[in-house]
Amino acid sequence: MERPIEVLMCGSRTSVKGGITTVVESFLRHEFNSAIRLTYIPTHTEKGKVFNSFYFGVKLFAVAAHLVLRQPAYVHLHMSERGSFIRKYILFHLGKSADSQVVVHTHGAEFKQYYLEASLNRKKQILRLLKEADRVIVLGESWERILQEIEPATNTEILMNAVPIPVHLRNVTDKAVLSILFLAVLIERKGILDLIEAAVEFLPEAERAGKEVQFNIAGDGELMEQAKRLTETLGIGEKFAFHGWIGPEKKEELLRQADLFVLPSYNEGLPLSILEAMSFGIPIISTDVGSVDEAVIDGVNGYLIQPGDREALTESLVSCLDESNLEKMGAVSRELAKQKFDEQLYFEKVEAMYRAK
Repeated sequence: MERPIEVLMCGSRTSVKGGITTVVESFLRHEFNSAIRLTYIPTHTEKGKVFNSFYFGVKLFAVAAHLVLRQPAYVHLHMSERGSFIRKYILFHLGKSADSQVVVHTHGAEFKQYYLEASLNRKKQILRLLKEADRVIVLGESWERILQEIEPATNTEILMNAVPIPVHLRNVTDKAVLSILFLAVLIERKGILDLIEAAVEFLPEAERAGKEVQFNIAGDGELMEQAKRLTETLGIGEKFAFHGWIGPEKKEELLRQADLFVLPSYNEGLPLSILEAMSFGIPIISTDVGSVDEAVIDGVNGYLIQPGDREALTESLVSCLDESNLEKMGAVSRELAKQKFDEQLYFEKVEAMYRAK
């Protein structure tokens, strides 16, 4: 019997909140062909620096033991920036020393800025990892260009994020109420405060069009209380529902209710939340950052604006008061999700990559 292809994957513990965890969970959930055997060893937690340093040390021994005993063909590392890069740089060297092929799966929305601001020694480490990794997975063409500008010898492979495509679409219940969903961690770079400021100008326009509006804000983070206070200060608190961090069932419920998805981020990779919304047939308003433009086509299945442009955000929201326009864009979102971001197609590419050694 042919020996299975052993894959060792490393990233954060699945209790850590965020898009990378969602990607990792999709790998753990996927039923790989019997010729591929995946083992996951988390090397990071949601706890503090002291605990994480100890945790990483312990997991480092676990990784080393796995490399010796199982001799995996691949070491697949999920990497962003800062501490994530430092951990993966160490694991990259371990994997190379064990003669495994090292696949670096990049997710960092701020990786370019991290490189530009890094010390000379850190820059050298980044360049070495990009040059010597057997494959560097990027989320789209824009991120491929960025990494190849940093290190032209990077062996990039585009593997855009993907989501399961739901059989049933969203529930259209009350045409008089426009349900707008924001689904992200509440930090400055996700643009939550820009959305609230834009809502002040948008809501009177919606009222003149005879539309009730409900903003559903799903996610927690350092700006949660500030965002809540801002809605109250601006007199629009009753239009915003803050749900905090939500589980899969609540997320599906909000997606099925949503008429429009908004994520006015300042930088991104390729947000899974946008792809999830598209899979439910929801139009998108987002920013032209990262690889978002490979999912959102301006004026076709949503609108792309520049980060921080609150006036353009308001105008895009107003454009979505046109019900027929909203329905057409939602239908395109669904088709694009099926054609480009279907999880089934994604794992066909992953399995082909693992078999390519």
